Amino acid sequence: MARVTRRGDKSNRPEVRHAPGSIRVSRKPVRSVRITSPVDGSAVERFATAVRGAANPGDTLKLKCSGIESVKCRVKSDGSWAMPDIDLAPGAHEITVENLDHPGTAAMVRIFVSEIPAISVISPMAGETVEAKHIEVTGKASPGRLVCLRLGRKTLTERAGESGSFRFTDVELPAWGDQKLMLYYAEAPSQGNVDISVRWPGLDLPALVDPVTRSPLKPGADIVRCSNCYTYCYRSTWVRVGKCPRCDVSGDYWTRTAPIFHTPRANLRM
Repeated sequence: MARVTRRGDKSNRPEVRHAPGSIRVSRKPVRSVRITSPVDGSAVERFATAVRGAANPGDTLKLKCSGIESVKCRVKSDGSWAMPDIDLAPGAHEITVENLDHPGTAAMVRIFVSEIPAISVISPMAGETVEAKHIEVTGKASPGRLVCLRLGRKTLTERAGESGSFRFTDVELPAWGDQKLMLYYAEAPSQGNVDISVRWPGLDLPALVDPVTRSPLKPGADIVRCSNCYTYCYRSTWVRVGKCPRCDVSGDYWTRTAPIFHTPRANLRM
């Protein structure tokens, strides 16, 4: 009985053998190299620049740019790639990424690198005499960057918002006298940094209360100090009572403009 060969049956097809040294041509398409970040023609600040994109999985890519050494990376299985961060000098730059496994396949972007903006402190003001052991530090920096505040042996970090604003709350001053606040970028400590000094004479108004109203004394409020017993109170309380609400002496009081207003009680002779 004759054997019927059905269409698509591979059992009777001759086996194809490739001669040694022959070249097999693959029809699998090669993905082109694409740079997704930074965008062509964009301006970036002089932080370490991250270059990312897409290409053929498994291939090795090489980044070239004037002024720096070439760097390489391998494309991941999902087609994405990321070069090691590069440090570029201010000015115009041309970044080229080429595929070493498929010569002639490359991508290029042009970017402009600007200087890192300096950190500015809005409050407290440089040289200011603060009236609390715990203060708030606010200012402006490069949007989205991590800002560090160094005070004594302690370092605090806050990330600047989209508008560049940052705020350190509950910053504790470690000692009396002049205090140095050092602010800098975590990614570039030597660029855009700023130092300011404030003076804390040991007075901690929020820890004190008005003798009559028992309300905590707020820094910057209209507060006076008795020249007899050195007690602090709101000026409105003194005016209402007509004298010091604690020692009942109708004497004078000191305002914030008098140096003795900030002198710690421990340094005064009763």
